[in-house]
Amino acid sequence: MTTTASKTVTLQHIVWPAGGDLEPAPNLPGFTASPFGPIIAHVADLCLGGEWGEPPAPPERAGHTGMVMVSRLGDMATEAAVTGSVDAGTKASPLLFYQSVPSAVLGVVSARWGLGGPVICISPAGDPLAEGLELAELLIEDGSAVDVLVVLVELAVREGDRDRAEALLVTAPAPDGQEGAA
Repeated sequence: MTTTASKTVTLQHIVWPAGGDLEPAPNLPGFTASPFGPIIAHVADLCLGGEWGEPPAPPERAGHTGMVMVSRLGDMATEAAVTGSVDAGTKASPLLFYQSVPSAVLGVVSARWGLGGPVICISPAGDPLAEGLELAELLIEDGSAVDVLVVLVELAVREGDRDRAEALLVTAPAPDGQEGAA
């Protein structure tokens, strides 16, 4: 457990891919043409699983856990697939409505883990981690959530680069400086 910002404590922090891991994120049914959704679900599961084991989340935490997804560029691969369909004059699959991918995949994670807190997706102009954590702080401060899963994801944009993501489960510090209260 580490302090991430003045008003939150990190319960779990996952970076993907880890070390020399070359394996792609596991397939996620219903998400096609892009690794964006599967990566979000994978790092969310790794992070939540590191804290709570197997789904669902503990009942005393589940209803008060929110999610914040942060990506500067968003799902560029699905956008490219839609553009390719339009340019080719073919009908784009409804699964390729890339504007809904972030909230849809967070819905999958929420259903899997039984989470009932707010779900927010942002595309920051500034530092993605700082802005995601600031939003998590606000959700905790205003009582909307006790815990917040912050997921950052960016797809590779250059040849030789790798897709990357990280997830942090944050909470408010307890008054005595220990782990946040349920």
